[in-house]
Amino acid sequence: MIRQPGSDDSTPTPEELRARVEGTREELGMEVEGAAAKADDVKGQAQAKAAELKETAQAKGAELKAQAQVKGAELKGQAQVRAAGAKAQAQVKAAEVLERTPQPVREKAYQVGESARTNVKPLIGFGLAVLAVCVVVSRAGRR
Repeated sequence: MIRQPGSDDSTPTPEELRARVEGTREELGMEVEGAAAKADDVKGQAQAKAAELKETAQAKGAELKAQAQVKGAELKGQAQVRAAGAKAQAQVKAAEVLERTPQPVREKAYQVGESARTNVKPLIGFGLAVLAVCVVVSRAGRR
């Protein structure tokens, strides 16, 4: 059979088949390179997004830490103001009680206080004994 150039129903020659195979190989090679580049691009985008999220989380953490420190300082200041107010009220009440207390009772209280300061060990022992009695009484009351 004689082959005529340009006819569609003719059987390709080995050279034409080799050329087609080579063209297909080149096309596949380019497609593989494109897919690899796209995969690398996706990997790079994922890494960039992860770095961005990490940076955002660190910034948010630093912001929350700063807010907590400010709030802590604010609460500490409020507590100090309240403590000072309570101390002032206690001093006023103590002065009122001291003013109403008769002189002989004040003198006796002062003597007891001085005695307690100089004899701490017996006072601690007495306090422990009172505590022990309270514990025994409370347990006996439960039964």
